[in-house]
Amino acid sequence: MTDYVRPSYPELKARIDTDLAAMPSVLRGPLSAAWGRACHSQHGFLEWIDKQCSPLTCELERLYDWAALYGVDRLAATPATGTVLAIGTPGTALLADTVIRGLNGLDYTVLAAVTLGAGTTSVLVRCLTPGSAGNLLSAQTLTLVDPVPGVASLLTVDSNGLTGGDEQESLEDWRVRVADEWRVMVMRGGRSGKAEDYRYWAKSAHPSVSGALVQPHVLGMGSVIVRPICNALSDRLPTLAVLNAVSAYLDGIAPATADWRVTSPLVERVNVMIDLLPGFDSQTNRDAIDAALSALVLSESSETAVLTMAEIDAAIASVTQQYTRLAPLADLAVGPGELFVLNPVLWA
Repeated sequence: MTDYVRPSYPELKARIDTDLAAMPSVLRGPLSAAWGRACHSQHGFLEWIDKQCSPLTCELERLYDWAALYGVDRLAATPATGTVLAIGTPGTALLADTVIRGLNGLDYTVLAAVTLGAGTTSVLVRCLTPGSAGNLLSAQTLTLVDPVPGVASLLTVDSNGLTGGDEQESLEDWRVRVADEWRVMVMRGGRSGKAEDYRYWAKSAHPSVSGALVQPHVLGMGSVIVRPICNALSDRLPTLAVLNAVSAYLDGIAPATADWRVTSPLVERVNVMIDLLPGFDSQTNRDAIDAALSALVLSESSETAVLTMAEIDAAIASVTQQYTRLAPLADLAVGPGELFVLNPVLWA
């Protein structure tokens, strides 16, 4: 079956002009032009209808309809959460809904009231604005918007940082998930707990998740270890907020008898050393090689991933062939539960 091809207006006009060859030219020209425009609009509508017949090509409004049929909701933007450390007079209460502001200009709210003790007291907070901008690193400070007597105005992010904030799922990522669920429903009638099902469920739990390593029977017959992969996060590893989101999602959708665990992948570092010839050792070439190698490593997300020297050479050669690869000197393979993570490229 070939794709529908919409004829152009000049093509339609020429066809109609030929059909009206017996008509005087003074009438043939205006009639063929008017009729050609009308037919062109009709073909445009047919083209639009053709695209709406599949979630792979439909417009956003129709994609919501397709997604509703298969229960694939678009992942909304998520707020950053985590723990900050407060100090002040022991016995002072810091109440829920107290607002603190980060140096990024965003406001965070205290989720549960605490009573300050001696030293530092942990306070659970959540950003009021969903999105990755709310993520904060360890040791960054936030300030009470309204002073609280007995509580120091500055609070410090703990060692885990404020994490889990991400943007709304992109349209194309959502489209892929809808099509994936459609395919499974047609071919298998539903998801039952196969390895690919756990990968799909992990991606459906949080917009940061780009895939997952799934290890069945490692902890005994019927057990499953799920290791979410987050290509856009540091070292491709999920944060605590992402792990909690995946666990919560599996609680509600995994088979009741399944014995599953959610944890981070183990890291298998990829070290590449390159010697570019002097005439080709430019920052532009280095940046392009970095990008090519990063894309290669990010594409390896399976339990049996292998990085061959040929693949590494192909990535480098896509930028320049004037180089010598000093490392690695053998193909690289992941072990159980491991994920390739590219270290900064070394330049000889």
